[in-house]
Amino acid sequence: MEWLFKPMFDTVAGKFEMGPYFPKAESRNPWETSTRKYFDKKLGCYQTSISHFLGQPEARIAIFGDGGILRVEASLPKLLHGNNLKAVCNPELALARLWEFVADHVSGEIPELSLMDYLRVDYCHNFQVGSALPDYIHTLGQVSFLKHRRITDGHGGAEWWGKNGRMIRAYDKFKEILEKDKKTVAEARGILRFEIEFLKKSGFLQRRLGKKKLTLQDVLTPAFAYCRLVEMLNAMCLGVGFESQDRARQILDENFAFPKATRLLGLLRRLQTETMDDLRRNCGRSTYYSDKKELRVLGLWPPSAGPVSLPALEMPPLETILSAEAAICESVGQEEYTHANKS
Repeated sequence: MEWLFKPMFDTVAGKFEMGPYFPKAESRNPWETSTRKYFDKKLGCYQTSISHFLGQPEARIAIFGDGGILRVEASLPKLLHGNNLKAVCNPELALARLWEFVADHVSGEIPELSLMDYLRVDYCHNFQVGSALPDYIHTLGQVSFLKHRRITDGHGGAEWWGKNGRMIRAYDKFKEILEKDKKTVAEARGILRFEIEFLKKSGFLQRRLGKKKLTLQDVLTPAFAYCRLVEMLNAMCLGVGFESQDRARQILDENFAFPKATRLLGLLRRLQTETMDDLRRNCGRSTYYSDKKELRVLGLWPPSAGPVSLPALEMPPLETILSAEAAICESVGQEEYTHANKS
């Protein structure tokens, strides 16, 4: 079961601009072709652009720009394991299989996929929270982060996103697999999936790596993914245990004088009927962040929605993850070798 709780990669997308690319005539799967008529200002006349799309469970391929651009998107865990619950500890293995899939359906120059221009990458981690999963979902639904927030009925979770191409999700993994893939995966019960989607247009990973242009090889590094997951968990104040609202008064009285404890308790009570955005506007920026910092240390931010305290969503130490990674990769590699020999 250890493989369930490793930080991992999920969906990745990249592109090559080394065309021409064409759908293979002998491709076993049907391609969808679309045309678009547009006015070319340089030529002063109308032109017709042809695009080709192939959508399969393994991956999605698009050829556009009159055959000059190849875009590939795939869920690496689904590619290797058939679902995206298990960890992908070695992206090279998944990218090699993805390259074979692309080469089977596309004619043209296709180098190693790790050299593709980065367009999207998802980092995620599975937290085993058991029966406390509904309490976590309810509590996380109160957290204000990025520009937009919503509670999703579909997969029993919460989502945060901004207009710049960054999205964060926390949801019930068992329910998501059951509704999307129509599969019952017993190992997914009680798992809270924390997932971050980075698009190229956000510029977030470019700033973190100090490079303007990134390839998939740059962003598919376990240590880098680990740091981004920890960074987001800390920024959202999820790395500290959640204390229940019932204990809030007692904890505040133990740590602050009566006037300040009363003021902070009133702040927590207002969160029952107001949003964090409302509080930030009403009490002032500096006061808001000062109070938030003190409440976070005590485990009262965000306040738990249930009557019980909840453990923190903490990542395991990086050393532990990297030490176990070699054994997992060896196991996966042996499975690949055995499958190849049987074929």
